[in-house]
Amino acid sequence: MKKLLMALTIVIVLSAVASAEVLITANPMGAGKLGWLAAGRYDSNISSSMTLMGAGGFLGYGVNDKLDIYGKVGYGSYGNFAVGVSSGSTMMTGIAAKYQLMAENGKDMPVSVAALLGYQASTATFNYIIGSAQAVQGDIGIGAVVSKVIVPWVPYGAVVYHNLTTNPGATTGTNLEVVLGSQMLLSKTSAVIGEVSLNSISSGGSTSSNNQISVGYTAKI
Repeated sequence: MKKLLMALTIVIVLSAVASAEVLITANPMGAGKLGWLAAGRYDSNISSSMTLMGAGGFLGYGVNDKLDIYGKVGYGSYGNFAVGVSSGSTMMTGIAAKYQLMAENGKDMPVSVAALLGYQASTATFNYIIGSAQAVQGDIGIGAVVSKVIVPWVPYGAVVYHNLTTNPGATTGTNLEVVLGSQMLLSKTSAVIGEVSLNSISSGGSTSSNNQISVGYTAKI
């Protein structure tokens, strides 16, 4: 029975925390600048129509005029539980980097482009009618983001490939994440941001999908 609970937990974890919000444009913060973001997240269609609502944020630092690094943390709770699940939650921590490859420059370069690289670890705990189980997932993501400044808007799009490993059991999978979002500038140092993420998750020969909506507030310090 314990193996059955763990197998179900791993399936839910792969579907629920395979994606990682982008929530940033291709524009760097600037050398020596600090920035932060607080956001809320809603995931749909997680294993038999389960949902995930969460909140979290990141703190970023501009290493130079092109490279930003980030530390992030998040927490989520599940709803619309699958049969046999009474409660569940997940905790995430991670690090990421963004490097601007091309900067927007009028007609010569109409958009900005940046490369993304990150790692996050998520621990999910589920309580079942007949017991409980916990799984830890590692997620390495690599991708690119493109954005354009159209004051006060900064629309952006991103594609991120995730390599997933879940223990115990060493179940592996992949996720191809496509993101569309936009910042709305409130001032030179702050903005609100909204994003939709579409995820295609493959594991054990099967493929599933889930959609994610995130909203947040970001500012430079």
